[in-house]
Amino acid sequence: MKRKLYRIFVYISLALINLFARINSPKICAFIISLNIRKIKIIKSNSKNPKKILVFPKSNGTEDIIESFKNKKSNIIFFLLPRPFLQKIFLCFFDKSYCQDYFTKLTKLQDIKKKNSYINFLTSTFRYVEYFIQFDGFISFNLFYYAEKYFEEVCKNLNKKFIILHKESAFTPLEEKKAPIIYKKFNDKSLSHKISVYTESQKKILLKSKIAHKDQIAVIGTPRSDYSFRLRKIAPKEKVIVFYLIEYNRYTPISGFKGKNWGRLYNQTLKYLFEFAKNNPDIHIILKGKTGVHEKGQPNLNPLPQNCRFIDGGSGHSLLKIASAVIAFNSTVVFETIASNRNLIIPNFNNENKIYKNILHKIENKKYFVNSKIQFNKKIKLYLDLNYKNKKLSTTDIKTLRYFLGNTNATAGAQIRKFLEKQFSTKEN
Repeated sequence: MKRKLYRIFVYISLALINLFARINSPKICAFIISLNIRKIKIIKSNSKNPKKILVFPKSNGTEDIIESFKNKKSNIIFFLLPRPFLQKIFLCFFDKSYCQDYFTKLTKLQDIKKKNSYINFLTSTFRYVEYFIQFDGFISFNLFYYAEKYFEEVCKNLNKKFIILHKESAFTPLEEKKAPIIYKKFNDKSLSHKISVYTESQKKILLKSKIAHKDQIAVIGTPRSDYSFRLRKIAPKEKVIVFYLIEYNRYTPISGFKGKNWGRLYNQTLKYLFEFAKNNPDIHIILKGKTGVHEKGQPNLNPLPQNCRFIDGGSGHSLLKIASAVIAFNSTVVFETIASNRNLIIPNFNNENKIYKNILHKIENKKYFVNSKIQFNKKIKLYLDLNYKNKKLSTTDIKTLRYFLGNTNATAGAQIRKFLEKQFSTKEN
C-alpha cells in the first residue's frame, strides 16, 4: 500500500512539473523536486557536516554506490531524485525525437536555443532547490543520456561538481569498434568534473573519441561485483537454478547494428528448462526477467511449471547467492556469475558464439557453453549434484573479468569510495 501511494505521489508530481515547467515557473518546480528527493538511508555518514550529493539513479548504478558505501565510514551522504523529473522538464523544451542517448549534439541554431533555454531553466530551478537542501555535487551514470547530458553545463552555472560514474563496460567487438565514432561524431566533449569507468578498455574508447581528456577519467572497476566476489566463500543452501532471461533484441545505438533477434535460442532454452523442471519437481527454478522486456503473462512463460517462479525488475545479481547453477547469455551477469564461483551455463544451441561473435561478448573459456539439449541436461544435473568448493579463478577467467569488470577481487567499492571522497573534499570545480 505504501509503495502504491508513493507511485501515485510521483505521478502527480510529474504532472505538476510538466505544467509549471511549461509556464516557466522554476520556483514551484524546485519545490516539487525537493518533495521528491529521498535520502539513501542504508548509507550513513560519520561526519557532523557531511557532503550532500544528489544522484540521478539508474539500474545497477545506484547499486554500485550502495555496495561501495553501506556499512562504511564516510563523509558523504547520498540523495536520489527519480530520473523521470529531468525527462519531463526536457520534454517541455524538446519533442520526443530528441530523446536519443548517444546522439546529443545539436547543430541547428533553433535547437541550440532550445538547449540554452533548458539549461537556464534547470539552473534557476536548482538554485531554488538550494533553499530546501544544499548539495555539494551531483552524480549521473551515463555520459550520453539525453536528459542529463546538458546538466554538466547547469553545474558549471551553479559552481557545483558533476561526476559521472559511467556504467558502460561490457561491449561486444562491434560496439568497441563503433563506439569511438558515434561518441565523437554525435556528442560534444564532456564538461563534467570527473568521469569514472569500470575498465581500461572503456577509458581507451573515451580517449579515442576525444569526448574526455586523460585527467578527467579514472578506472575504478565494477563496485557491485564486490558482492559477487564475496559470494565465493558462501555455498548455496538449496538446489536452485536461476535463468536470467535472454533479451530478444539486445540493441544498442552505439553498435550501428539494428539488432539480432534471439527468439529461437530463448525459446529453445525455455523448452529444455521446462522439460527439466517437470522431470525434476524437487528442483526450484527462478526466471529473472528484465523490466520492459519480459512479462509473466507472455505466451512462452504461461503457464509456468509449478516449480518455476518468475521475478521481474530490480538488480539480478543478488540471486546469485542462492544459485547452484546459472543460465545466462550475452549479459553482464555472465561475468558476475564467474566472479561468484557459481556454475555457469551459456546456451549455444545454434553455434551462436561463432556465427555471431562480433555482436556477442567474447568469452574465451569454452567450458561454459552448451551446444545441445543433451549437454544442457547433463551439465545441470552435474552442477546440482556437486558439493560446493571455492575454486581459484583460472588464468582465462581472470583475463575475462579484468577486461569486462575491471577487477578480479572485491576491491572496486573501496576504489569508488576513495574516488568520490577525493572529488568532494576540495572546493575547485
